[in-house]
Amino acid sequence: MQVYHLSHIDLDGYACQLVSKHFFKNVQCYNANYGREVSARIYEILNAIAQSKESKFLILISDLNLNLNEAQYLQDKIQEHRLQNKDIQIQLLDHHISGKEVAESFHWYFLDINRCATKIVYEFLKKHYTILEPKDTIWLEPLVEMVNSVDIWDTQGYGFELGKVCMRMINQSSELNRFMFDEENRNYKLKLLEEVKNYLFLENAPVAYDNDLFKLKKIALGGDPTTETMDNISSNAQTHLLSLKKHDCSVYYQDKKGFLSYSMGGISVLANLFLTQNPDFDFYMDVNAKGNVSLRANENCDVCELSQMCFNGGGHRNASGGKIDGFKESFNYRDIKEQVEEIFNNA
Repeated sequence: MQVYHLSHIDLDGYACQLVSKHFFKNVQCYNANYGREVSARIYEILNAIAQSKESKFLILISDLNLNLNEAQYLQDKIQEHRLQNKDIQIQLLDHHISGKEVAESFHWYFLDINRCATKIVYEFLKKHYTILEPKDTIWLEPLVEMVNSVDIWDTQGYGFELGKVCMRMINQSSELNRFMFDEENRNYKLKLLEEVKNYLFLENAPVAYDNDLFKLKKIALGGDPTTETMDNISSNAQTHLLSLKKHDCSVYYQDKKGFLSYSMGGISVLANLFLTQNPDFDFYMDVNAKGNVSLRANENCDVCELSQMCFNGGGHRNASGGKIDGFKESFNYRDIKEQVEEIFNNA
Protein backbone atom coordinates (compact mmCIF):
# COMPACT_ATOMS: atom_id res chain seq x y z
CA MET A 1 0.00 0.00 0.00
CA GLN A 2 1.20 3.49 -0.88
CA VAL A 3 0.55 6.10 1.80
CA TYR A 4 0.38 9.84 1.10
CA HIS A 5 0.59 11.81 4.33
CA LEU A 6 -0.24 15.53 4.32
CA SER A 7 0.39 17.39 7.56
CA HIS A 8 0.90 20.83 9.08
CA ILE A 9 4.28 22.60 9.35
CA ASP A 10 4.56 22.89 13.13
CA LEU A 11 5.82 20.45 15.76
CA ASP A 12 2.50 18.62 15.93
CA GLY A 13 2.32 18.31 12.15
CA TYR A 14 5.82 16.92 11.71
CA ALA A 15 5.46 14.63 14.72
CA CYS A 16 2.42 13.09 13.00
CA GLN A 17 4.66 12.18 10.07
CA LEU A 18 7.37 10.81 12.35
CA VAL A 19 4.70 8.50 13.76
CA SER A 20 3.34 7.38 10.39
CA LYS A 21 6.84 6.52 9.17
CA HIS A 22 7.04 3.97 11.99
CA PHE A 23 3.86 2.25 10.82
CA PHE A 24 4.22 2.27 7.02
CA LYS A 25 7.12 1.38 4.74
CA ASN A 26 5.90 3.34 1.73
CA VAL A 27 5.06 6.85 2.90
CA GLN A 28 5.26 9.96 0.72
CA CYS A 29 4.98 13.04 2.90
CA TYR A 30 3.66 16.50 2.08
CA ASN A 31 3.39 19.57 4.29
CA ALA A 32 1.25 22.67 4.10
CA ASN A 33 0.40 25.75 6.03
CA TYR A 34 -3.22 26.83 6.04
CA GLY A 35 -4.84 28.51 3.06
CA ARG A 36 -4.15 27.88 -0.60
CA GLU A 37 -1.18 25.65 0.08
CA VAL A 38 -3.50 22.92 1.38
CA SER A 39 -5.31 22.76 -1.96
CA ALA A 40 -1.99 22.79 -3.81
CA ARG A 41 -0.71 19.78 -1.86
CA ILE A 42 -3.99 17.88 -2.30
CA TYR A 43 -3.65 18.43 -6.04
CA GLU A 44 -0.09 17.05 -5.93
CA ILE A 45 -1.27 13.94 -4.09
CA LEU A 46 -4.09 13.32 -6.56
CA ASN A 47 -1.67 13.79 -9.44
CA ALA A 48 0.75 11.30 -7.85
CA ILE A 49 -2.06 8.75 -7.54
CA ALA A 50 -3.05 9.28 -11.17
CA GLN A 51 0.50 8.52 -12.30
CA SER A 52 1.14 5.65 -9.89
CA LYS A 53 1.07 1.99 -10.91
CA GLU A 54 0.02 0.99 -7.39
CA SER A 55 -3.57 -0.14 -6.84
CA LYS A 56 -4.02 0.45 -3.11
CA PHE A 57 -3.63 3.83 -1.41
CA LEU A 58 -4.18 5.61 1.87
CA ILE A 59 -4.43 9.40 1.96
CA LEU A 60 -3.71 10.47 5.52
CA ILE A 61 -4.25 14.12 6.47
CA SER A 62 -3.28 15.30 9.94
CA ASP A 63 -3.24 18.53 11.95
CA LEU A 64 -5.03 20.37 9.14
CA ASN A 65 -8.71 21.13 8.79
CA LEU A 66 -10.24 21.24 5.32
CA ASN A 67 -13.08 23.54 4.37
CA LEU A 68 -16.24 22.13 2.79
CA ASN A 69 -15.10 22.82 -0.77
CA GLU A 70 -11.70 21.18 -0.24
CA ALA A 71 -13.24 18.11 1.38
CA GLN A 72 -15.87 17.72 -1.33
CA TYR A 73 -13.29 18.17 -4.08
CA LEU A 74 -11.04 15.52 -2.53
CA GLN A 75 -13.90 13.06 -2.08
CA ASP A 76 -15.15 13.57 -5.65
CA LYS A 77 -11.70 13.07 -7.15
CA ILE A 78 -11.10 9.94 -5.09
CA GLN A 79 -14.40 8.54 -6.30
CA GLU A 80 -13.26 9.08 -9.90
CA HIS A 81 -10.11 7.09 -9.19
CA ARG A 82 -12.12 4.32 -7.54
CA LEU A 83 -14.11 3.93 -10.74
CA GLN A 84 -10.76 3.12 -12.36
CA ASN A 85 -10.30 0.17 -9.97
CA LYS A 86 -8.02 1.95 -7.54
CA ASP A 87 -8.52 1.10 -3.88
CA ILE A 88 -8.20 4.45 -2.10
CA GLN A 89 -8.99 5.26 1.50
CA ILE A 90 -9.06 8.76 3.00
CA GLN A 91 -8.51 9.45 6.67
CA LEU A 92 -8.31 12.93 8.17
CA LEU A 93 -7.28 13.14 11.83
CA ASP A 94 -7.43 16.59 13.39
CA HIS A 95 -8.12 18.52 16.59
CA HIS A 96 -9.03 22.04 15.42
CA ILE A 97 -12.56 23.07 16.37
CA SER A 98 -12.79 25.09 13.14
CA GLY A 99 -13.27 21.79 11.30
CA LYS A 100 -16.41 20.79 13.24
CA GLU A 101 -18.89 21.47 10.42
CA VAL A 102 -16.84 19.57 7.85
CA ALA A 103 -16.21 16.68 10.23
CA GLU A 104 -19.97 16.26 10.60
CA SER A 105 -20.36 16.06 6.82
CA PHE A 106 -17.72 13.47 5.89
CA HIS A 107 -17.34 10.06 7.50
CA TRP A 108 -13.57 10.01 6.92
CA TYR A 109 -13.04 13.28 8.81
CA PHE A 110 -12.23 12.50 12.48
CA LEU A 111 -12.15 15.37 14.96
CA ASP A 112 -11.14 15.30 18.62
CA ILE A 113 -10.41 18.68 20.20
CA ASN A 114 -9.03 17.18 23.43
CA ARG A 115 -5.86 15.62 22.01
CA CYS A 116 -3.13 16.93 19.74
CA ALA A 117 -3.03 15.53 16.21
CA THR A 118 0.09 13.46 16.94
CA LYS A 119 -1.67 11.59 19.73
CA ILE A 120 -4.75 11.08 17.57
CA VAL A 121 -2.62 9.72 14.72
CA TYR A 122 -0.58 7.45 16.99
CA GLU A 123 -3.60 5.94 18.70
CA PHE A 124 -5.49 5.54 15.41
CA LEU A 125 -2.58 3.81 13.67
CA LYS A 126 -1.87 1.63 16.70
CA LYS A 127 -5.49 0.46 16.61
CA HIS A 128 -5.72 -0.23 12.87
CA TYR A 129 -2.16 -1.08 11.82
CA THR A 130 0.98 -2.74 13.19
CA ILE A 131 4.06 -0.75 14.10
CA LEU A 132 7.07 -1.79 12.00
CA GLU A 133 9.42 -2.17 14.98
CA PRO A 134 7.57 -2.95 18.24
CA LYS A 135 10.58 -1.89 20.33
CA ASP A 136 10.16 1.69 19.05
CA THR A 137 7.08 2.11 21.23
CA ILE A 138 9.46 2.45 24.20
CA TRP A 139 10.37 5.97 23.07
CA LEU A 140 7.66 6.77 20.53
CA GLU A 141 4.83 6.67 23.05
CA PRO A 142 6.44 9.13 25.53
CA LEU A 143 7.46 11.37 22.62
CA VAL A 144 3.81 11.47 21.55
CA GLU A 145 2.82 12.41 25.11
CA MET A 146 5.46 15.15 25.11
CA VAL A 147 4.05 16.65 21.90
CA ASN A 148 0.53 16.41 23.29
CA SER A 149 1.53 18.29 26.46
CA VAL A 150 3.06 21.24 24.66
CA ASP A 151 0.56 21.40 21.80
CA ILE A 152 -2.49 21.61 24.07
CA TRP A 153 -0.36 23.65 26.53
CA ASP A 154 -0.71 21.32 29.49
CA THR A 155 2.08 22.78 31.62
CA GLN A 156 1.87 19.86 34.06
CA GLY A 157 1.84 17.26 31.31
CA TYR A 158 4.62 14.81 30.50
CA GLY A 159 7.70 16.43 28.94
CA PHE A 160 6.18 19.90 28.62
CA GLU A 161 9.50 21.77 28.91
CA LEU A 162 11.22 19.42 26.46
CA GLY A 163 8.28 19.91 24.13
CA LYS A 164 8.87 23.66 24.22
CA VAL A 165 12.45 23.11 23.06
CA CYS A 166 11.18 20.86 20.25
CA MET A 167 8.60 23.43 19.22
CA ARG A 168 11.29 26.08 18.85
CA MET A 169 13.54 23.60 17.05
CA ILE A 170 10.91 23.02 14.36
CA ASN A 171 10.11 26.73 14.01
CA GLN A 172 13.76 27.77 13.73
CA SER A 173 15.23 24.91 11.67
CA SER A 174 15.24 26.88 8.43
CA GLU A 175 18.71 25.92 7.22
CA LEU A 176 17.17 24.03 4.29
CA ASN A 177 14.53 25.95 2.36
CA ARG A 178 11.14 24.22 2.37
CA PHE A 179 10.16 25.19 -1.17
CA MET A 180 13.44 24.30 -2.85
CA PHE A 181 14.28 21.27 -0.70
CA ASP A 182 10.90 19.94 0.35
CA GLU A 183 11.94 16.37 1.15
CA GLU A 184 15.33 17.32 2.60
CA ASN A 185 13.79 20.03 4.79
CA ARG A 186 11.27 17.56 6.16
CA ASN A 187 13.82 14.80 6.73
CA TYR A 188 16.10 17.28 8.51
CA LYS A 189 13.37 18.23 10.97
CA LEU A 190 12.25 14.64 11.48
CA LYS A 191 15.84 13.58 12.15
CA LEU A 192 16.25 16.28 14.80
CA LEU A 193 12.91 15.34 16.32
CA GLU A 194 13.75 11.65 16.44
CA GLU A 195 16.99 12.51 18.25
CA VAL A 196 14.77 13.40 21.22
CA LYS A 197 14.48 9.67 21.95
CA ASN A 198 18.04 9.85 23.30
CA TYR A 199 17.05 12.57 25.79
CA LEU A 200 13.53 11.66 26.92
CA PHE A 201 14.62 9.71 29.97
CA LEU A 202 17.50 11.93 31.09
CA GLU A 203 17.12 13.73 34.40
CA ASN A 204 17.41 17.19 32.86
CA ALA A 205 16.22 16.35 29.35
CA PRO A 206 15.08 19.84 28.23
CA VAL A 207 18.43 21.46 29.05
CA ALA A 208 20.48 18.56 27.67
CA TYR A 209 18.65 18.56 24.33
CA ASP A 210 18.68 22.34 24.16
CA ASN A 211 22.44 22.44 24.77
CA ASP A 212 23.17 19.76 22.17
CA LEU A 213 20.77 21.00 19.51
CA PHE A 214 23.20 23.22 17.62
CA LYS A 215 25.69 20.35 17.40
CA LEU A 216 22.94 17.95 16.33
CA LYS A 217 21.96 20.35 13.55
CA LYS A 218 25.51 20.50 12.25
CA ILE A 219 25.71 16.70 12.18
CA ALA A 220 22.30 16.38 10.51
CA LEU A 221 23.48 18.73 7.75
CA GLY A 222 26.52 16.56 7.12
CA GLY A 223 29.10 18.77 8.81
CA ASP A 224 31.78 18.34 11.45
CA PRO A 225 30.67 20.25 14.56
CA THR A 226 34.22 20.47 15.90
CA THR A 227 35.87 22.03 12.84
CA GLU A 228 33.16 23.79 10.79
CA THR A 229 30.89 26.77 11.41
CA MET A 230 27.16 26.48 10.82
CA ASP A 231 27.38 29.10 8.06
CA ASN A 232 29.80 26.98 6.08
CA ILE A 233 28.04 23.70 6.83
CA SER A 234 24.62 24.98 5.77
CA SER A 235 26.00 26.74 2.68
CA ASN A 236 27.83 23.59 1.59
CA ALA A 237 24.73 21.47 2.19
CA GLN A 238 22.51 23.84 0.23
CA THR A 239 25.02 24.21 -2.60
CA HIS A 240 25.24 20.44 -2.92
CA LEU A 241 21.46 20.13 -3.06
CA LEU A 242 21.17 22.98 -5.56
CA SER A 243 23.80 21.35 -7.76
CA LEU A 244 21.62 18.24 -7.93
CA LYS A 245 18.83 20.42 -9.35
CA LYS A 246 20.90 22.13 -12.04
CA HIS A 247 18.95 20.67 -14.95
CA ASP A 248 15.52 21.55 -13.59
CA CYS A 249 16.49 25.01 -12.34
CA SER A 250 18.44 26.38 -15.32
CA VAL A 251 17.18 29.55 -16.99
CA TYR A 252 18.65 31.46 -19.93
CA TYR A 253 18.92 35.17 -20.62
CA GLN A 254 20.37 35.82 -24.08
CA ASP A 255 23.64 33.85 -24.09
CA LYS A 256 23.88 33.66 -20.29
CA LYS A 257 22.94 30.65 -18.20
CA GLY A 258 21.48 31.18 -14.75
CA PHE A 259 20.26 29.18 -11.80
CA LEU A 260 16.82 30.07 -10.45
CA SER A 261 15.83 29.42 -6.83
CA TYR A 262 12.64 30.33 -5.02
CA SER A 263 12.39 31.93 -1.57
CA MET A 264 15.92 31.05 -0.49
CA GLY A 265 16.61 34.53 0.91
CA GLY A 266 19.99 35.88 2.07
CA ILE A 267 21.75 34.43 -0.95
CA SER A 268 25.08 36.32 -0.92
CA VAL A 269 27.23 33.54 0.58
CA LEU A 270 25.24 30.73 -1.02
CA ALA A 271 25.10 32.22 -4.52
CA ASN A 272 28.81 33.01 -4.65
CA LEU A 273 29.70 29.54 -3.39
CA PHE A 274 27.35 27.95 -5.93
CA LEU A 275 28.80 29.96 -8.83
CA THR A 276 32.34 29.12 -7.74
CA GLN A 277 31.58 25.40 -7.58
CA ASN A 278 29.47 25.45 -10.76
CA PRO A 279 31.38 27.58 -13.30
CA ASP A 280 29.01 26.54 -16.09
CA PHE A 281 26.51 29.05 -14.65
CA ASP A 282 26.86 32.78 -15.33
CA PHE A 283 24.44 34.12 -12.73
CA TYR A 284 22.30 33.12 -9.77
CA MET A 285 18.77 34.40 -9.27
CA ASP A 286 16.40 34.09 -6.33
CA VAL A 287 12.75 35.15 -6.31
CA ASN A 288 10.80 35.54 -3.07
CA ALA A 289 7.09 35.10 -2.42
CA LYS A 290 6.40 38.77 -3.21
CA GLY A 291 8.20 38.70 -6.55
CA ASN A 292 11.34 40.48 -5.36
CA VAL A 293 14.42 39.40 -7.27
CA SER A 294 18.01 39.01 -6.04
CA LEU A 295 20.78 38.48 -8.59
CA ARG A 296 24.41 37.49 -8.15
CA ALA A 297 27.21 36.91 -10.65
CA ASN A 298 30.90 36.10 -10.62
CA GLU A 299 32.19 38.43 -13.36
CA ASN A 300 30.58 36.35 -16.13
CA CYS A 301 27.35 38.34 -16.35
CA ASP A 302 26.36 41.96 -15.74
CA VAL A 303 23.37 41.38 -13.48
CA CYS A 304 22.90 45.12 -13.04
CA GLU A 305 22.06 45.39 -16.73
CA LEU A 306 19.96 42.22 -16.56
CA SER A 307 17.97 43.62 -13.65
CA GLN A 308 17.42 46.94 -15.39
CA MET A 309 16.22 45.26 -18.57
CA CYS A 310 13.95 42.63 -16.98
CA PHE A 311 13.00 43.61 -13.46
CA ASN A 312 13.04 47.44 -13.26
CA GLY A 313 15.95 47.18 -10.86
CA GLY A 314 19.65 47.77 -10.65
CA GLY A 315 22.64 47.68 -8.35
CA HIS A 316 26.14 46.42 -9.03
CA ARG A 317 27.61 44.37 -11.84
CA ASN A 318 27.85 41.27 -9.64
CA ALA A 319 24.99 41.96 -7.21
CA SER A 320 21.64 43.45 -8.14
CA GLY A 321 17.96 43.32 -7.37
CA GLY A 322 14.56 44.11 -8.80
CA LYS A 323 10.93 43.06 -8.85
CA ILE A 324 8.71 41.04 -11.17
CA ASP A 325 5.73 43.10 -12.34
CA GLY A 326 2.44 41.27 -11.95
CA PHE A 327 4.07 38.43 -10.05
CA LYS A 328 1.78 35.50 -9.27
CA GLU A 329 2.70 33.77 -6.03
CA SER A 330 2.67 29.98 -6.14
CA PHE A 331 3.59 26.97 -4.01
CA ASN A 332 4.85 25.23 -7.13
CA TYR A 333 8.38 25.96 -8.33
CA ARG A 334 7.43 25.29 -11.96
CA ASP A 335 4.97 28.20 -11.87
CA ILE A 336 7.72 30.57 -10.75
CA LYS A 337 10.12 29.33 -13.39
CA GLU A 338 7.54 29.79 -16.15
CA GLN A 339 7.03 33.43 -15.16
CA VAL A 340 10.78 34.11 -15.22
CA GLU A 341 11.27 32.32 -18.54
CA GLU A 342 8.48 34.35 -20.11
CA ILE A 343 10.18 37.58 -19.01
CA PHE A 344 13.56 36.46 -20.35
CA ASN A 345 12.07 35.30 -23.65
CA ASN A 346 10.35 38.64 -24.20
CA ALA A 347 13.27 40.83 -23.11
